[in-house]
Amino acid sequence: MKKNKIIIYLIFLIYPFFSYSHVNHYDKLKLIEMDILRNGKKIGYNNYLFKNQNNLLIVNNEINFVTKLFGIDILNVKGSSTETYKNGRLIKFKSDTIQNKKKKYNELMLDEDKKTFKIDGSSFNGNLPSTVLVGNWWNHSILQSEMIISPLSGSLKFQEVYFLSKEILKINSNSINTSKFKIIMKKNIDDKKKEEFKVWLDDKSKIILKVSYSKFGDWEYIVKNIEKFN
Repeated sequence: MKKNKIIIYLIFLIYPFFSYSHVNHYDKLKLIEMDILRNGKKIGYNNYLFKNQNNLLIVNNEINFVTKLFGIDILNVKGSSTETYKNGRLIKFKSDTIQNKKKKYNELMLDEDKKTFKIDGSSFNGNLPSTVLVGNWWNHSILQSEMIISPLSGSLKFQEVYFLSKEILKINSNSINTSKFKIIMKKNIDDKKKEEFKVWLDDKSKIILKVSYSKFGDWEYIVKNIEKFN
């Protein structure tokens, strides 16, 4: 855990913007649409719809993809979630997902007095500190959190974040200045099994534009469209 703290602290020094844990700077966003690709072929989408309502920021997510091997579905995911923020702070979250015909869910509520999240999920039931982040690719705060709650099932994962380089990312006909990071995610701190992600963050908008990882193929989540309120 001490190593993780050092890594996160260095990111704060290089990128002061990350020291703000709130999400208020997303209040002008209307829509983020991401294509999901496997081995270079589009297989689905992951879209986020933003709306401000009664001093709340509400983020609705829809995800849908199917990957096949020899014509047979090996991973079929369809799900939706809703995140609700008040004054930049997550106060509740709810998701329902069908993965290979198996139901997964996560319902989270903030207990402000105890400063904890109460979680009822398909993989975890209990309380976690309110500083833990629900993992989603729209929120750049994933690059500053040591612990992540699975949006699908409520399970807890630990992560280390490394800054890799500055990189010009080409999306369609646009060349965008980005910062590239690596996330190493584990179920337990000392777990030898790990998942590794590459993340490209737009230096200007602070929106995650691309995510890649390898697991039964090469996967990419790439932003294809961003809309903002006037």
